[in-house]
Amino acid sequence: MFRKTFILVFFIFSFVFAQDSTLRLIFAGDLMGHLTQINAASREAGGKGYNYKPFFKYLKPYFSGADLAVINLEYALAGPPYSGYPQFSSPDESVVAIQDAGFDVIATANNHSLDRGKQGLERTLRILDSLKLKHFGIYRDTAEKDTIYPLFIEKNGIKVAFLNYTYGTNMLVEEPPNIVNRIDTAQIAADIKKAKLKFPDFIIAFMHWGPEYQTTESEEQREIAKFMAWKGVNLIIGSHPHVVQPFDKIFVPGSRDSVPVIYSLGNFFSNQRDRYRDGGIIFDVTLQKSDGGKPQITDYGYMPFWVYRFTKGGGYTFRLLPECKKTAVPCKQYKMKKEDRAAMELFFEDTRKILENLRKVPWR
Repeated sequence: MFRKTFILVFFIFSFVFAQDSTLRLIFAGDLMGHLTQINAASREAGGKGYNYKPFFKYLKPYFSGADLAVINLEYALAGPPYSGYPQFSSPDESVVAIQDAGFDVIATANNHSLDRGKQGLERTLRILDSLKLKHFGIYRDTAEKDTIYPLFIEKNGIKVAFLNYTYGTNMLVEEPPNIVNRIDTAQIAADIKKAKLKFPDFIIAFMHWGPEYQTTESEEQREIAKFMAWKGVNLIIGSHPHVVQPFDKIFVPGSRDSVPVIYSLGNFFSNQRDRYRDGGIIFDVTLQKSDGGKPQITDYGYMPFWVYRFTKGGGYTFRLLPECKKTAVPCKQYKMKKEDRAAMELFFEDTRKILENLRKVPWR
């Protein structure tokens, strides 16, 4: 009797602890800070502060299902006076709203990292730290970077290392000892090597790169992606072009592995209204780790959305609208002019063509 009980307990124990661990991540592109957006947030707050939360309310239910959500912050949190292009500084309430929407990891290395110089860079980090938002890409000094980069996050039994680099900073140079991670293959190789010393299950690179407003990736993007994939990066996410760019898989020599790369997610939230620039995608990926097995990416796809700009209270405001069935919430709440709906449908059609080899994730 004891032996049978022992065997039963053993099998139950083995079954429980042999279950696969999964981690669902979502990635969003460029969070911009144009003056029209700042004014809209002021209007949403009735002129008393800034309220960005209504902009994201239709996407928030989608984000709530993710274990980690990552976004590119493309402006400084430098405090007032606030400004838009060409040197951005937005209210702190903007990242409070992003956090409320479900984002918990912020990529900070991009061409606007130094828009407000040393004061802007360091205040941005203070605000992100005060909100307990994880971030990676810019640093106060070498000691800080050496301590917290690569960014490691372990959740659901899966350990991920995050890397972040930008092609440049609009010809602005960081004031020592500040650091902005630049795309440099020697440094990237060193960072990948450093990441591997802590035995992550996955290494993910968030890259700020490529030609603006081009719906195909450049040869340089392809070469950098191949370099990282061959060095051991497992997933590559791109931002900066402000339009959606294609998806591809890079095969690693000497193995059966392939590395997914989405060259650009497009804009997440901006005031850009031209074709291809008025929306973006959420890249949705599931990581899996089996007991005794090799960690792998088991599922990925995209969910498109459009940035709807309309008039309210004497000025513009915004809502980010996901593509979903007309009978579903929030789609049935969309009420817009004929020309706006046509622009939205054109963006969704363009995106389907650009990402014809990538599965579209259904509304969750």
